[in-house]
Amino acid sequence: MPAISRRLLLVSLATRLQSVTNATGYVGQIGAKNGLDPTVAAPADPPTKSATDLRVKPYFILEPGIGAPLAGEASAGGPVDAFRDDDAPWTVRAAAGDVSDLLALVDRIDAALNGWTPDPGVAGVIAGPLVPQPGYRPPLLSDNGVAPPRFFTPLQYRLIAHT
Repeated sequence: MPAISRRLLLVSLATRLQSVTNATGYVGQIGAKNGLDPTVAAPADPPTKSATDLRVKPYFILEPGIGAPLAGEASAGGPVDAFRDDDAPWTVRAAAGDVSDLLALVDRIDAALNGWTPDPGVAGVIAGPLVPQPGYRPPLLSDNGVAPPRFFTPLQYRLIAHT
């Protein structure tokens, strides 16, 4: 039975998010080595709008979830199941220097991910579509720890994959 590769799912999601325009994307954390495309260096820090407008340009960070077996699945000590399942949360932390830019970025990210089905990269593994985490309502937050302050929201998606 093939294994569900979280790493290959991450590559699939990162590749999909390269289609989000007018934003810098990172995987896991901000940094030059953490761009969506590992062959292209990302800015070490999110760029500002200009030399005189120090508000940050839109950016986002893809934060993979580890996941767990679906609720109700047999435990390792229980009966052997012919299928393996993974129910994983995926967070995309969107940020921008103003609310208008943030809302536009959220729309672009959601258009790319909501309902999209990633390629799990392994024969015999089937991934369902990404959907917003049931019951979750992303908050609009302000990070006042940076100057000028920036606005952000953690978008949460759910992905179920099985063999």
